[in-house]
Amino acid sequence: MIGWLGGKVRVRDVLRGEVVLDVGGVGYLVAVSWQTLADVPEVGGACELWIHTHVREEALNLYGFSTPAERDVFRLLTSVPQVGPKLAVAVLGGFPLVELLGAIAGGERPTLERIPGVGRRTAERILLDLKDKVVPLYEALQGQRPTAPTAAAPVGDDALREEARLVLVNLGWKPKPVEAALDKAWAEADGTETLDGLVRRALAQLMAR
Repeated sequence: MIGWLGGKVRVRDVLRGEVVLDVGGVGYLVAVSWQTLADVPEVGGACELWIHTHVREEALNLYGFSTPAERDVFRLLTSVPQVGPKLAVAVLGGFPLVELLGAIAGGERPTLERIPGVGRRTAERILLDLKDKVVPLYEALQGQRPTAPTAAAPVGDDALREEARLVLVNLGWKPKPVEAALDKAWAEADGTETLDGLVRRALAQLMAR
């Protein structure tokens, strides 16, 4: 089993939520959440990811995380019936990790239901199975300041907004609400906007609906 990978970024696919790491001349395709992708540098940059190896009869898939804590939560989520790896990645991408853990520990079903792909039954099942299990990890992370993500290279305004739109649609949000959220997020821009900052502000708008 692969538990950790360190190498250079050969591909950073925002739309698919995938990274290809060049490790000693071998390219590893790793699926990542939006929260982790925001920490991945541009092509050519050095990157380290904590890996969960998901083995099925017909495939071996790698899921990467910027911290061991995020990987732990991924594994907890996939232990819930009807929550597979893809949905677990979507859940992790919906909120910063501490906020997600707080929502689960606090039994906040409506908060979880805002995440695309998570309906009432799934949210209830996550809370039933994980509410108590996440408390120690939530308490451990509460006092930690989040690491600032590596900023993506600046791009033109139109290209930046389009890339942000693709990210949000790929996460499962409907195009019309995405455009409205981006309008509000763009209005708050200070002239030094990055993809990470724009997506995070738009996500906050979408989650607040």
